[in-house]
Amino acid sequence: MRRPTLAVLTFTITTALALIAVAVSATLLPERVPTHFGANGAADDWGTRTGAVASQAAITAGLAALFAVLAWQVPKVSWEWINLPGKQRWAEAGLQDEVRRRLRTDLLWMGSAMALLNTALTFSTVDATRSGTDRLPWWFFLAFGAWLVAMAGYVAFMVLRRYRLPER
Repeated sequence: MRRPTLAVLTFTITTALALIAVAVSATLLPERVPTHFGANGAADDWGTRTGAVASQAAITAGLAALFAVLAWQVPKVSWEWINLPGKQRWAEAGLQDEVRRRLRTDLLWMGSAMALLNTALTFSTVDATRSGTDRLPWWFFLAFGAWLVAMAGYVAFMVLRRYRLPER
């Protein structure tokens, strides 16, 4: 039996943390919960605790399922369906399976990042309701900014380094 990769372990742990955050939020949220926040962080729509927890659980589980299925299916995808700069050179070098492995890993890392963002959003909603302000806390904007920078950095890494054309 193969040991899970770091990407698989990270994806599993971050998804579990996101689902635990939803479960914890169910015990901490009041009956009236902000369900949407404007760009300034102020709540502009409200719902019930049950609705908010169910929505967040569905979003978290749905995103986890989406990334897991995509990562699971990448090794089975026909080479013709893969869009990659210099794809012919990758094929000439016999690296099709390596490309699929890298794509699978990338999907798992991005799924992990999404799970962490969902965890931050869940706890920031709890913070907004418990603070009495119905505003996202300052640290959510810091977390969101860090997520944006991390995702942009990872995409830049993929474009500039990870999928650089193999030497002939």
